Amino acid sequence: MGLRRYKCWVLLFLWGSLPAHGQELTAEVFAGTSWSLPMPLKIVQPGEARIRLKARYRTRPWTGAPYYAYRLGYGNWSAELVHHKVYLQNPTPEVEHFEVSHGYNLVMLSRAVPLAGTPGVFRVGLGLVIGHPEGRVRGKPINPVKSLLGGGYHIAGFCLQAAVGPKLGVADHWFFRPEAKLTAAWARMPLAGGGSVTVPNVALHTLLGFGYRRQR
Repeated sequence: MGLRRYKCWVLLFLWGSLPAHGQELTAEVFAGTSWSLPMPLKIVQPGEARIRLKARYRTRPWTGAPYYAYRLGYGNWSAELVHHKVYLQNPTPEVEHFEVSHGYNLVMLSRAVPLAGTPGVFRVGLGLVIGHPEGRVRGKPINPVKSLLGGGYHIAGFCLQAAVGPKLGVADHWFFRPEAKLTAAWARMPLAGGGSVTVPNVALHTLLGFGYRRQR
């Protein structure tokens, strides 16, 4: 039930974020993967020393909930959700297992700028991180934790993106879009038993999308 409420909340955010005017309405669905840079990971728990480490992550795009994205566009504006995922690859005796795989969600509003003389579009955007952490620290699970969105999903931080990709038409209303994007995000999520985990992330994403467009 929590996951259902979360997805409905995201869809309402995406639709409500779009401007009221525009010439072309688009809807796109993407699959892909990402590569995260090593970044600091900080864990704070009551009565315990802080844990800090340089975290290395993998995406595992087809493990568990897959990596995906979807986008609604109106004119040069769009709203999207990227279901980004991170799995810690260098655990320690204290941090036995850690992942944000349901996921490290990036909900963004973006502006597109056509690249003159090419079918490409450059896109910049910003938005929120909605995170769902899982794992074991010092022998205890770090989830679940009650949340406003339900299902262990937390409004955890903020993000921004820069992306580029062409729109390749295959029919009057249908098209493909290969896309590359760079995202930067900062997120802090609560832990079961108290405390928090701070998970900044910088990642390069490659995606392939299929979309529908309609003139208004």
